[in-house]
Amino acid sequence: MEITVAKYAGFCPGVKRAIKIAEGILDQRAGKVYTLGPIIHNPQVVRELQDRGLEILPDDIDELQDYYLGGCNVVIRSHGTPPKLTEFLLDRGVNLVDATCPTVKKAQRAAMRLVGEGYKLFIIGNADHPEVKAILGHINGQAVVIKETHELKQWWEERARRVRKVGLIAQTTVDLFMFRSLVDGLINEVPELIRELLELKVINTLCRNTLARQTEALQLALFSDFVLVLGGRNSSNTEFLRKICETAGTRTIKIETADELDVSLLEGVNHLSILGGASTPKYIVEEVRRKAMS
Repeated sequence: MEITVAKYAGFCPGVKRAIKIAEGILDQRAGKVYTLGPIIHNPQVVRELQDRGLEILPDDIDELQDYYLGGCNVVIRSHGTPPKLTEFLLDRGVNLVDATCPTVKKAQRAAMRLVGEGYKLFIIGNADHPEVKAILGHINGQAVVIKETHELKQWWEERARRVRKVGLIAQTTVDLFMFRSLVDGLINEVPELIRELLELKVINTLCRNTLARQTEALQLALFSDFVLVLGGRNSSNTEFLRKICETAGTRTIKIETADELDVSLLEGVNHLSILGGASTPKYIVEEVRRKAMS
């Protein structure tokens, strides 16, 4: 069996940066170190940091009321956090360390610019994802989060007063196909909206590293008869990789670790490809590769 490991398997730059920041604070041993929610969406890496002393806080102000955090270090995770939560923590005397991914910050700035210029903003993504929640926090919730064209059409049909300027951005890790289909759907499936609009501004906030992973995933899936996608179950970018491979018609499964791999599934496989999400460490990729070869 031939095995191909994706070139982009392993941490993306934003994840690598966030982990390095957290490890640096832990190495200083200057008081307790917390993160607001898991720093990345990979339970194995989070557990390793917890073993070194990192503790996880809830990312909700109401749930934080009973915590005494004065003098503690609190790391803002790679997905970012709403400004109100940042202000809440600073008021309680924490040492706030920002590990927000720079690409996520660009999306936040794009959202603020569009809302500030009077555009009705739509965000393509998952409303429950921490990155999207952080973006919404930067614009006081003045946006509509959508995943399907029908959601946009429904929103438009429910408007008593029409809008003239619409802005569109995306969660940085969404699937390129999803982004394109929503943009196309806006024009082709909601023509009445386009007739009313004076301006439509689309800002591409997709992560370049994520796009490279998605492109590579499709290429490998097309030339493989089985694909293993490695990553946390709560990782959006990993789930998008799985969907891309399945769209190519290739047998695909998603697992977190080598322990979850049932090697009997690989019987008769001639070409196996192994992909990793942006939060998947290389050592897990290597463990899965070795088990697949056994």
